Amino acid sequence: MPRYGQLNEPYVASWFARDEPGGPMWALNLMKYRERAEYADGRESSISGMEADDEYAPHEHLRKVGSRLIMMAPVVHQLVGDEHVWDRIAIAQYRDRVAMIEMSSNADFQKDEDHKEAGMDFTIVMATFPVGGDPVPPQESGADGDRLMLLQVVGEAAAPDVAADVESTRIGRFAIEDRILGDDRTFAEARYDLISRSVADELAARGATHSDTDYVVIADPKLDDIARSLTDTSQVLF
Repeated sequence: MPRYGQLNEPYVASWFARDEPGGPMWALNLMKYRERAEYADGRESSISGMEADDEYAPHEHLRKVGSRLIMMAPVVHQLVGDEHVWDRIAIAQYRDRVAMIEMSSNADFQKDEDHKEAGMDFTIVMATFPVGGDPVPPQESGADGDRLMLLQVVGEAAAPDVAADVESTRIGRFAIEDRILGDDRTFAEARYDLISRSVADELAARGATHSDTDYVVIADPKLDDIARSLTDTSQVLF
């Protein structure tokens, strides 16, 4: 059991009771790091928690189970939330739900995960799937040009849409089936929009709002294939 979050065992166990594993699955990660990495074996460490997580970097492990990392973005502003101030957000697109278990059960992966265990203070990982009936988004990426990403994670699907009030480009909207790791909260929807830096500054100038149910952050994508991953949900795209 990881020390950086509580595994939702009933939900994960339900994956094996399904007739089909269902996929692909977009696993959204909200990540808060330790200031300094703390390894379980007591080794001396001079690297930050984020640097330890960079050592973890599971690209090859994901590839072996037909999956991949499609978004990685440090957080630059947290507009709505609680005491958990997120440092980075990421999405791993898994072949299906069970692919996550296949990867986690691999001995080589477990060895590399020591770095994540050392660096991560707390994380929420959510199983998400595209909202049915939404139009195919513009094939644009926050990793190109100078735009930032606005992410809204809301407890109710009917929650107001922050992006509706500003100039933005919607690149994805996902229903959150359940949390995989985190605490005892559940969330309903994750929304992704590209915004200009001037819009980001405008939103940040409004100040932060406390919420026990919602998170709204602005992040600077180093990798963003969210929109492209939605063009064909029958397969994982590389």
